[in-house]
Amino acid sequence: MTILENYLKSKKVQKTLSTKPGEEGFSLIELVVVIAVLAILSAVAIPAFNGVQANARASAAKNGLVNVIKECIVLDTDNDLQNDNLANSATYQGEFRGYELEPLAGSGNTDQTIGGCYQVQATPDQARSNTESVFTIELLPDGSTERTCTNPDPNGAVAPGCSTALTW
Repeated sequence: MTILENYLKSKKVQKTLSTKPGEEGFSLIELVVVIAVLAILSAVAIPAFNGVQANARASAAKNGLVNVIKECIVLDTDNDLQNDNLANSATYQGEFRGYELEPLAGSGNTDQTIGGCYQVQATPDQARSNTESVFTIELLPDGSTERTCTNPDPNGAVAPGCSTALTW
């Protein structure tokens, strides 16, 4: 026997030669099953991803509130009283993706030189006002902070960033 005859008689070559065109690849049913599985996975993943985005927005707003209070303390302790304006603060002017930070007047800390700076609120924009919480932080005269969040859902479902105790 020659080398060519031996090669043509091998099982791999015989299998390849006996395969008819169109027998390789996936059937239509297999492809439909794969598409259905992908559709189910995406239907489960998209709402979970939206929840992650809402929690990230809430965390950024809460972090911004804490930073505003810290800047308020720094502005209050420096000697340059001309620039003691929270509106010039880098944090206050920051982008919080869907939340607006604003100092609240009448925070109860009337002895502080920067009025209203020690109580700050993060309010969601109009598009999210029915689904996302309003966060408030206040620096109390004893140095502790009071942090609250208002749950916007009338049915009692906990909004992103709010715990069941409505404090953070």
